[in-house]
Amino acid sequence: MLPLLKPHSLLFRTRRLNYRSAFQSYRALHEAKAKLVTFDTKGSLKTQILDIFIGEPHEAFVIFHKEVGLALKSAITKQTGICLSSDPEKFPLTFYHETLHFAHATVPYPRIVIEQDLPRQNTTKVSPATLWLWGASHSITLDGTPDGEFRA
Repeated sequence: MLPLLKPHSLLFRTRRLNYRSAFQSYRALHEAKAKLVTFDTKGSLKTQILDIFIGEPHEAFVIFHKEVGLALKSAITKQTGICLSSDPEKFPLTFYHETLHFAHATVPYPRIVIEQDLPRQNTTKVSPATLWLWGASHSITLDGTPDGEFRA
């Protein structure tokens, strides 16, 4: 019988290529909770608790069910009236460090609120981020970080 992995010890593996040699790197995925705050059909705010995976404190990514990513993109597109991305697999967001949430720069909701800060990319209170809409799950990474370049 195989031993069960504890949720906090799940590993996400990728291959990184170096110009001289190839090696493998692993990332720990920690289970966490987040809040998806959006409008209901009556225009009132509603909050849904999400199960997410988040990296180590120095890492800048969040992973969640793909339905969340699709709902986030759909709600933002409906509010703005336009498709804001030329690439169907990625969508621009902003991470607000003071309130620990991801949202689009032009609309305050929907937003995903997490429980920890992510590494700041500059001295401002916001960091550009990308919602990645590919694979069995979707993710958000901060732009300009190694996590923004990470591929499964």
